Amino acid sequence: MHTKRKMWLLALLFVGLSACGGEGEGVADAAESLDTSTAELNTAIYNRARNYAAAHPTRDGGTWDQWCGSLMWRFGQFPESSARPSAIEAYHASTRQPYSASQAPAGAFHWWDIGSFGHVGLDLNGGGTTVFMATRKLAESWGNAIGINSVSGYSAQSGARYLGWSLDYAGSVIPDHGPLPGGGGLPRTSTEDDGIPGPIYYKRIQTVGRRDFGYTGPIDGVTGPNTEKIRVRITARELNRRGGPRTSAQEDGIPGAIYWQRVQTVGRGFGYTGPIDGIPGPNTYKAEHRICGYAVNRAF
Repeated sequence: MHTKRKMWLLALLFVGLSACGGEGEGVADAAESLDTSTAELNTAIYNRARNYAAAHPTRDGGTWDQWCGSLMWRFGQFPESSARPSAIEAYHASTRQPYSASQAPAGAFHWWDIGSFGHVGLDLNGGGTTVFMATRKLAESWGNAIGINSVSGYSAQSGARYLGWSLDYAGSVIPDHGPLPGGGGLPRTSTEDDGIPGPIYYKRIQTVGRRDFGYTGPIDGVTGPNTEKIRVRITARELNRRGGPRTSAQEDGIPGAIYWQRVQTVGRGFGYTGPIDGIPGPNTYKAEHRICGYAVNRAF
């Protein structure tokens, strides 16, 4: 059984990730070029992408065309849990931000609806002006259907409908991405690592809660009934992203047996070693905080 699962995962990662857009193989790269020649204006993410394309101008000896999700996954060195068979499925597994493309930071993922499989690209400098992607509809080619375009440029050339952007690709992020608009410059919470909640953890929960779940209280890092309810909803959303059975706590913030079973199951990846019985205790609560810490660290 283990061997069959491994073979399935390999098929997903190296074959299924091909689906992207609906662009024809015979479309030539556009002649237009973006002005990215001033090195000091480029981020470290841009420089890594440029080096990656130089090292991988082809995908396993062939074209990158139709492999946009594969490019994101490989460049980001993301785990198997973030692998999806198409860009549009990765989009639905990511958290779209309620901001315009011009507000996207470096390290954000831009998404389009095109064909059956969608399209995705990585913002290298912020603002949607320099987006790393696998396609033949490029403003600047760095190889065989790999290079950069702007959000507006790709949309115009392809006719694709722009869906927005996210900081994560199916739960994984570029570690040195830029700050989210209105994120307040909050540092990373160590609760993801140790399961111990603190002010930064709760400020992040309150910030995400205001953006995504209608939280209207202060962002002061002090927990209370409303913050706790938001914390459960954020945790439940992360649990639901990782499989089933689905917990309704994402909608109502009320933890039940399914919620706790999911915390314990997902918690295996966060150091939890107790039973999967849906009954919370100190170790389950610690895993819950670590899962929520993981989620809010990647929310902005």
